[in-house]
Amino acid sequence: MRKRARTGSRTAVALLLAALLAGCAGKMALNKPLPADLMNNGPGPISLGGYHLLSVGPSKAPDTLVLLAFSGGGKRSAAFGYGVLKGLRDYPVTIDGHETPLLDQVDMMASVSGGSFPAAYYGLYRDKIFTDFEKDFLNQDVASYVWGTYLIPWHLGWLVNPDVGTNDRMAKVYDDLMFHGATYGDLLKQGRPVVSVDATDVDHEFVFPFLQDQFDLLCSDLSSYPIARAVAASNGFPVLFSPITLKSYREQCGGREPSWLQGKIVDDPLSRVAKQQEIARTYLNGENTRYVHLLDGGISDNLAMRGMINAILVLTGVVSSERHVDFTHVRRIVLISSDGQAANDGATARKRHLSGLGQIFGAVSGTQIDSYNFETMILADSMLDELRDTIRRRRCAAGPMSPDGHACDDVQSFFVHLSLEEVADPAERDRLQAIPTGLTIPHDDVERLEVAGETVVMTSPELVAFRNSLR
Repeated sequence: MRKRARTGSRTAVALLLAALLAGCAGKMALNKPLPADLMNNGPGPISLGGYHLLSVGPSKAPDTLVLLAFSGGGKRSAAFGYGVLKGLRDYPVTIDGHETPLLDQVDMMASVSGGSFPAAYYGLYRDKIFTDFEKDFLNQDVASYVWGTYLIPWHLGWLVNPDVGTNDRMAKVYDDLMFHGATYGDLLKQGRPVVSVDATDVDHEFVFPFLQDQFDLLCSDLSSYPIARAVAASNGFPVLFSPITLKSYREQCGGREPSWLQGKIVDDPLSRVAKQQEIARTYLNGENTRYVHLLDGGISDNLAMRGMINAILVLTGVVSSERHVDFTHVRRIVLISSDGQAANDGATARKRHLSGLGQIFGAVSGTQIDSYNFETMILADSMLDELRDTIRRRRCAAGPMSPDGHACDDVQSFFVHLSLEEVADPAERDRLQAIPTGLTIPHDDVERLEVAGETVVMTSPELVAFRNSLR
């Protein structure tokens, strides 16, 4: 009898604990549908207003296009990227006869994984990043929150509630530390630069940028979406974190499609036009894509450059018969890559055994990312040249001199790769590259990475060439 009572007590306690965990977990915050009054009934995008590439205020300088990409690599990349921002703040350029910090001329930022922390923070708070980002994030022991998600009983709701996951908990942590309830509606008020926080759609293996242009394909409203959840998705390392999930509301959009997609379907598997059409139509098919599951942006592009350049090529008509933006006034294009990734030293090749799940997973994922990064840089450089040449042709179609008073072919592009490899001191370079990619690193390492980011900006020969071209 006593044994039966004890068993009943244990069962009651277990049920009570499960109910408590489920209650604490709550429900996963899904994205909202696009309101009817924001749907576009004419040509152009599916929705009106919102955080579109073309709706986020005027260009910084009409004849200069400045793009900045932040790589993945945990807090190491976040600290290095923060140092790059400080360097760009202190890097003077002369545009239209006026000296200005290069940072103030950035038109668009894209980021993945650890790089999304400084990008989103700067997009929301601007110069406040230089006084508060260290205390709000870089010097916080974020890894302890990760462990707490798995070890503290009242954070274990994800074990019993299928509507929440481990990364939903981390989104709340990032919101408490940095974003304080801010949404993309708040980001829109800040104007340019546009900040594209990129994740990976693990169902379709596509880059998924948090922009209204992308949310249009789901008939969803980005303006009400929390910035913290986008950053959590972008930083959602597989296995450690569960996906951030979005819902498609395509049936509510009345068959609307973005105008750049309308017209003839390109039937060429090697065509960039065909690939962009394929990606868009995957989401426009509401039956096949009812939900989107997002993990770390570094899975699809750890340098955060593919999605950004693809978007610009679409807008300028390079990959579409329709031109949405007249870029013929642009004479200088610079793509800056803030790359906080560490080079692979091949240490495991000096050991007979590759043991342990962590070692094997690190070796496989590191090999994939390092190889993919090289291909991404080659592709980005090529696509940048393609954009430059397209602008030249269109400027020269009207004659040898453009209305701006410059020769029609006076269009130059610059690819600036700022990485830990550029640190001059070999000992310091090795030390920085040995810093792990976790979410907690020592304060001294944070400071060293910041200094490295500032220094590579100031010593970049490509940036010097860009600055001289403006004169």
